[in-house]
Amino acid sequence: MFGDGETRSFAGGGVRHWVALGLGVVIAGAVAGSVVAGQFDDGSQLSAAIEESDLVKVADIPSSDGAPAKGVYVQVTRTGHLCVWESVSATSRERGGGCNTVDDPLNGQALSYTLSYDGGPVVTDVRTATLFGLATPQVARAAVVMSDQTKHDIRLRNVRIGDADYRAFGYRVRRSDLKHGIAPIAVIALDASGAEIGRQTTGIG
Repeated sequence: MFGDGETRSFAGGGVRHWVALGLGVVIAGAVAGSVVAGQFDDGSQLSAAIEESDLVKVADIPSSDGAPAKGVYVQVTRTGHLCVWESVSATSRERGGGCNTVDDPLNGQALSYTLSYDGGPVVTDVRTATLFGLATPQVARAAVVMSDQTKHDIRLRNVRIGDADYRAFGYRVRRSDLKHGIAPIAVIALDASGAEIGRQTTGIG
């Protein structure tokens, strides 16, 4: 089952959930005032900096089964944070994701990501679900592991953010899987030899 205690955004008559894995602060919904400020000493400054900084698109999440296309955007703030967002556009205030310090944006992991979904908590009631985030250049391949143990490759895109290189990604979970009760349970990172160098579970299942 999908959890029911995540950060939420109320928009368009529905509830959107974001679960951030490997991020220092989760941000969701209309950006102003939505930062979980207690996780950073400068939380109020970060909230203001998010309002000021430009967003740069680094990956795409195609439309499917009636769900709109979205982009994955990054933002480097004056407070020294790197934020990763899912949104329909760079100017939309309705977006979700999270931030971490720019000197360790992946929190020491090979990859970090956010799971975003509508509906639930039963998997078959989830209308749409996406995964988006960043990986290190050492990650040659990434895949989402489903609850039936199948794996689906995630497309990685080389990007440069500030002075560092990353691999960005956005992935839409197949609606056919969700309708059959099959949920994403982990995202894995593999190096060029095929060895697993990172795994982040979703907490589902």
